[in-house]
Amino acid sequence: MRRLVFSLAGVLTPLLLFASDQPAGRTITVSGDAVVNVVPDEVILSFGVETMHRELEISKAANDEASGRLIKALKDLKIEARHIQTANMDVELRYKDYAHPSAGIEGYYVRRIYTVTLADVKLFEDVIDAALRNGANRVLGFEFRSTELRKHRDLARKLAVSAAREKAAALAAELNCRLGPPRTITETPAGTSYYGGWRWYWYRAAYGPYGQNVAQNVGGSGADSGGQTTPLGQIGITAQVSITFDLLPQQ
Repeated sequence: MRRLVFSLAGVLTPLLLFASDQPAGRTITVSGDAVVNVVPDEVILSFGVETMHRELEISKAANDEASGRLIKALKDLKIEARHIQTANMDVELRYKDYAHPSAGIEGYYVRRIYTVTLADVKLFEDVIDAALRNGANRVLGFEFRSTELRKHRDLARKLAVSAAREKAAALAAELNCRLGPPRTITETPAGTSYYGGWRWYWYRAAYGPYGQNVAQNVGGSGADSGGQTTPLGQIGITAQVSITFDLLPQQ
């Protein structure tokens, strides 16, 4: 029995050595990127209503009144109730000069944040104007989106894969090689970017008692603004992949 085991080991050892001597397959790894630009068909806006008074009941009552006017103004623009949501509400007790309570109370800040979803992006400016004239004293930001995001991402991914294959084939040809089948493929998280118009800004009480307003403009638009002073621009839906192909000699 011992002699048989030794005999098998003597046969297997050369086979293992032979396998380890085989060169690993040559590969080439490339990345592919693609961007699909689309005009947005949906926008989400965030508004804030902030009030302050030394007495909590008065501050809250003022906030309730301003919030009611805001919601009514939005509904007057034919925005459905389901597209108007309360995102946040908080009450802050603030001391004078942020000092110790012994310095006394400055007042109670009551804040509500509302998010509004617009299926008709042409109402964008009208909604902002109506909100600021009817209770809102903050525009916290907005985001342009596409309701067909999945379709556009699938197209961007397809284009990214095609770009990666073309790049790999060109590199292989320069080395007098050809591509074999893919070994691995990795996709980075998909993203979106916005081109043109106003991407985000913070607007402080243009029509209220707080005075100063600030806005950030991020460039022009690639789309027809339709007479609006705030062009809609385009959304860039991106995809990126990394693919490893076998690298074979030319036939």
